[in-house]
Amino acid sequence: MVFLDEAGIIAHTRFFAVGCLKLAEPSILLRQVQHLRDCTQTYHEIHFNAVTRTSLPFYNAVVDLVAASDGHFSCFVVDREKNDPVARFGSPWLAYEKLAEQLLLGSIRPRELLVVLADNYSTPTNVVFEQDVRAAVNQRLKRLGVVSVCRLDSKSTDALQIVDLLTSAVAFEFRQAVGMAAKRNAKASLAKYIRRKYGVTTCLKGCKQGKLNVALYEGRRRRTASGAKIRATRLGSGLPRPARDGGLTRDL
Repeated sequence: MVFLDEAGIIAHTRFFAVGCLKLAEPSILLRQVQHLRDCTQTYHEIHFNAVTRTSLPFYNAVVDLVAASDGHFSCFVVDREKNDPVARFGSPWLAYEKLAEQLLLGSIRPRELLVVLADNYSTPTNVVFEQDVRAAVNQRLKRLGVVSVCRLDSKSTDALQIVDLLTSAVAFEFRQAVGMAAKRNAKASLAKYIRRKYGVTTCLKGCKQGKLNVALYEGRRRRTASGAKIRATRLGSGLPRPARDGGLTRDL
């Protein structure tokens, strides 16, 4: 089962990220998080924007549980000042769909079947995110890979809230790098703690380390004046290779 969420507003914020947490048996992690909630009497929604010095120990404990689980977290980060998928695909909704599709394509293993639970967000009535993502992924895989996609309010499950936590923490480091986020506060401490738990120093250039995989959106392939191709992400063009180890492909 894959839980999918985003950080930022794709049509407005400079850094936008889509993340997914893939769990073979979600109930194990969810029971552990519920036990933590009961022990600490902490029942508010797990949300990166709600992290404070007071709540930081609870959030660190949640990260400990996730990092120790069988979950694999993958994230796709966009810097809209360098490459804007909204400009390329024509609308925020289609841009988000394409990012989600590529993230799932890079996260699925051969012969693996996924059920995707995605965070809900408001869209025009003619936008059918669930059907479009499922059909696009299966078409590009040339097999049944995504069985179903369903959008839920993040309050309905801690798993979606955890994806928000991890995805926002990755995006936070990118905002820090350009002076858009503080270097020393509770959120900075949590983002650093997450990187340390997953064994990475930075995600700014992308990374692939065990259960954590971060890729950067580089737009379509471009050519120099001499006609040479500049390497770029093949999002929306060409067929990506399915991941063989549960991580994002290099094409992503």
